Amino acid sequence: MAEAPEVGRLAPFSLPTVDRSHTNSGLELQLVAAGSVPKASIRLVLSLGTAYEAPGQTWISRLVSDYLKEGAGNLNGTGLADAVARMGGHLNVHVDDDTMTISTSVLSEYASDFVALLGQIVRQPAFPPAELDRLKSDLQRNLDLSKAQPGALAAATFRRVLYAGHPYGRLLTTPEVIDSFTAETAREFFESRALPSSSRLYVAGTFDATEVTRAAESAFQGWDGAAPAAALPAAPASERVIHLVDRPGAEQSTLSLGLPVPDPTDQNYVPLAVTNSLLGGSFYSRITLNIREDKGYTYSPRSALSTHPGAAHWVESADVTTNVTGASLHEIFAEVNKLGEEPPATDELAGIQNYVAGAFVLRHATPGGILDQLAFLDLHGLDTQWAAAYVDRVFALTADEVQQIAHDHIRAADMAIAIVGDAAAIREEIEPFGPILNVTVDDLCI
Repeated sequence: MAEAPEVGRLAPFSLPTVDRSHTNSGLELQLVAAGSVPKASIRLVLSLGTAYEAPGQTWISRLVSDYLKEGAGNLNGTGLADAVARMGGHLNVHVDDDTMTISTSVLSEYASDFVALLGQIVRQPAFPPAELDRLKSDLQRNLDLSKAQPGALAAATFRRVLYAGHPYGRLLTTPEVIDSFTAETAREFFESRALPSSSRLYVAGTFDATEVTRAAESAFQGWDGAAPAAALPAAPASERVIHLVDRPGAEQSTLSLGLPVPDPTDQNYVPLAVTNSLLGGSFYSRITLNIREDKGYTYSPRSALSTHPGAAHWVESADVTTNVTGASLHEIFAEVNKLGEEPPATDELAGIQNYVAGAFVLRHATPGGILDQLAFLDLHGLDTQWAAAYVDRVFALTADEVQQIAHDHIRAADMAIAIVGDAAAIREEIEPFGPILNVTVDDLCI
């Protein structure tokens, strides 16, 4: 049988040239010519995520993101959707912990038209009172679904522990909070944060840069406002305690366990990304091969790095069969400890380095992927050199350095553990892994 070909080294990586400018209103533009398909990916990113929700406002940003699609200027919701559809696109409004993004991908000839429409959406949002009850009913339905999903409950429990007292730790709201929302409170929340000084307009693909720039200048002319207040700094913390949400009769236990780690501005972040992929963040990672392929405890375990400005955490998540909940914790912690004590083999590390570097390069193969990277860099205050050096930093990592990263930053003894499962069935088998605190679903809704 012929030998498998040797995997070659990736070519040096660099981001495409980014043309940066500002409109007279202060809005930053980042334009990237990329590809040959006659389409343009366009995103307006606002500093308007859940990080800015005050106590008693949890999910107001979700209401705003839904409301923005209900009309702007002289267009109602249907008219707004139809306008974008005629450009060959679909209007998307997405909110996460730190940002709200209004985006689409349209035919190149309509890029400047959509930029003009963006100006209407952020400067003349309708927030029609007639749609409020329907939108609040949608939020209530989503809340009910989340409270019934073990994955959502485990994530909410884990985040509540790591980010206690911070909006990052409030993933679930209450019916009373939703009921308190009005069209005016949604508008006030939006207008207090949707300001040019904290927003960026990204365009990538094939388009006329001069026309897009001219359209942005016109669309956002007169958009002003003082710089919005910064989000409350996050200071995640963890300790080895089990936070248990009882789900009587559950055939599976849903696990989320982890701890704070360095954020992307830290020199150890890229090595940590490689270490994560080796430990649990890829299909051929150690934890996955152990508890999925070897033991058959779970179908889809996965570890990940979750980042925020100035904060980050590592988390391993898995749905495991109820009667092997304790055994799963044992195997996960055993893999964590082993990597912190012994350097990985050269060929194992090389395979993971190829995977991490290759995935990074592939993410930049589309206009949308390029915009993902630019938005990531801006969120964390990084320059393009950080991205340009990423692949080289991945391949420069040694086995001893991976061991040190695991030893210093992925410490089993300090991990918070969230479990959603049948408490009566699993309590005895999980007791050896730490003190158990009972958590109710109501505890998670703030």
